[in-house]
Amino acid sequence: MRKINIQSKSPEFLEFIEKLDSTLSKTQHLTADGKQLDNTDQHFKDQVKRIATTRLEFEFSNPVYPINEWVAADLVWSEIQAIQDEEDIKAAVRVRDVQ
Repeated sequence: MRKINIQSKSPEFLEFIEKLDSTLSKTQHLTADGKQLDNTDQHFKDQVKRIATTRLEFEFSNPVYPINEWVAADLVWSEIQAIQDEEDIKAAVRVRDVQ
């Protein structure tokens, strides 16, 4: 997993990024019965809604919702794919170590 060092100092931006990261990190890639999650599953829909309703708030202005549902869905898909890729790598290492 790649680590980033955020250099900006804006507390509003940092809070927004932390909220997004927290939500995305809770994304599941499998359903309760072990199938691949897709966009018809409730968890997927809930994650998209959570991301699209993540506010960027400034002290003296109304909150802004900079991520629409299309972008939110793309972020959820990206997270699911990254989780699956990580699982595939772990599985390949386990198979290699057994041999």
